[in-house]
Amino acid sequence: MEKENNWFVSAFKPEKRNWKHYFGGFAFVTIFLQLLTGFYIMFFYDPTLDNAYKSIQYISNELFMGSLTRNLHRWIPALMLIAIFIHTVRSLLRKDFLPDRHKKVLWLTGVLFTLPLFLFLATGLIIPWEWKGYFFMEMIPNYFEFLPVVGPAMKKFFIESFTIPRYYVIHVVLLPLISIVLLEYHILRKLKKRIFPYMLKHTVVALPFFILLFVLAVKIPIPSNAEVMPPMPLEGQWVFSPEWIFLTVLLPIMKVKGALVPILSIAFPIVLFLGFAFIPYFLKSKAEASSDATPKKRASNAFIRFWHNLKKTSFRRKVVNFVIVTFITLSFSGLLLFAHYESPTLGCNSCHNIYRGMRMGIPPETFKDRGKNPVLEDNDWMMNHWYYPNEIW
Repeated sequence: MEKENNWFVSAFKPEKRNWKHYFGGFAFVTIFLQLLTGFYIMFFYDPTLDNAYKSIQYISNELFMGSLTRNLHRWIPALMLIAIFIHTVRSLLRKDFLPDRHKKVLWLTGVLFTLPLFLFLATGLIIPWEWKGYFFMEMIPNYFEFLPVVGPAMKKFFIESFTIPRYYVIHVVLLPLISIVLLEYHILRKLKKRIFPYMLKHTVVALPFFILLFVLAVKIPIPSNAEVMPPMPLEGQWVFSPEWIFLTVLLPIMKVKGALVPILSIAFPIVLFLGFAFIPYFLKSKAEASSDATPKKRASNAFIRFWHNLKKTSFRRKVVNFVIVTFITLSFSGLLLFAHYESPTLGCNSCHNIYRGMRMGIPPETFKDRGKNPVLEDNDWMMNHWYYPNEIW
C-alpha cells in the first residue's frame, strides 16, 4: 500500500519542484491535445470545395462538443507558440545545446520542428475554406513570388497545384509524420518508458494554462453562426491569434516597397532561422573555450566574466534568469501585438457570410483565374483589406 502511495505521489510531483522547467513539457502536452481535438474534427470535416465550409458550420453549430473542440484547436497553437518561445529562450540562455553532440541534435531538431508548426498553421487556416482561408491561400503564392529567379515559377505552382484535399492530406498526414520524426529525436526517445507519468506531471502543473484555453475557446469563439450573431467588420482587433506569426513576414509587403520587401520578408527570416538552428556548431562549451583561450581573448571576455559573477549564487541566478526571460518574452509578445493588433482575427465572416447574399459565404469558384480576379495580384490591396476591411474593399 505504501509503495502504491509513493508511486501516486511521484507521478504527480513536479520534478525539481520548479515551474520554470515545464514550458517544454507544457508545449509537448499541448501538441498532444491539439492532436486529439484535430482527430475529433477530422471525422466530420469534408475536404471538398463545395462542402468544406458547410461541414465547418455543422461542426461549430450542431455537432456535440464541436464548437468547443474547434475553438480549442484554434487557441491551443497560440499558447503552444508562446510556451515554445519561452522554452527556446531559456534553453538558449542556459546553453543547453552544449557541450556534447547529443545536445546539439536536440537543439537542431527542436528548431527544425518550428517549420512543420509553421506549415500546420498555414494549412489549418486554409482548409476550412471560408473567406479568411481563401484570402490566406491567395497571399501565399504572392509571397513566394518575391523569391529571386524561382519566384514566378513557385507562384504559378502554388496556384495551379492547390486543392483542398491536397492541403488536407498535407495537414493530417505529411506534416504529422515529419513532426513525429523530429519529436522522436527531440524528446520521445528519452521518454518512452515514462511518457505517461511525464505527461501527468506537466498536465497538473500546467492546469491554469488549460483553464485559460477553455475560457478563451468559450468566450472568444470563431464566428461560424453568422445568421444569429453576425460579428462587426473590425471585431477581433487586439485578440492574439496564431496567424500573426505568418502575417509578420507579410507585413513588409504593406509597409515598405521595392527591394526591401524580399530582404525583410524572405532573406532576414531565413538567415535568422538558420542562425538559431546551427548556433551550437558556432559556440563552444566552457571547457572548450578555456582550453584555447589566450590572454587577449580572456581580456576580451570581461563581459562574460561579469555575467557569470552576476549569476554566481543560486538565488541571484534565478532572479536574473526570471527577469531576462520575462523581458524577452514580453518584448516579443509586445512587438507581435504592436504589429498586428489591427488585424480582425475573428475572421472575415462579418461581411463575407452566406446570409448576406450569393458568393459572400463561400469563396468564388474562379479563385485560380487571376484574370477574372485581377485585384488578387495587388499585394498592397490584399494586405490593406486584411487589416482595414472597413476602409479598403
